[in-house]
Amino acid sequence: MNKYYVRVMDNKMMMMADNELDACVRCSRKYGITTANLTWAVSEKGFEKHDDDVLIPDDIIMQELLRDYM
Repeated sequence: MNKYYVRVMDNKMMMMADNELDACVRCSRKYGITTANLTWAVSEKGFEKHDDDVLIPDDIIMQELLRDYM
């Protein structure tokens, strides 16, 4: 597992995860954060903005969260 720095709205969270999407899903579960029509930014370098940050739309995160309930 790698360490990921996740940013959404004013929230900054650090999470150990298998990949960027997994980091967002784990943060959403742990901190109870869900969003609508926002993009989550994920980096392995830190909370600052980087050119290689991975941007994940929240609808993909919600799909992963909902898989647990199907």
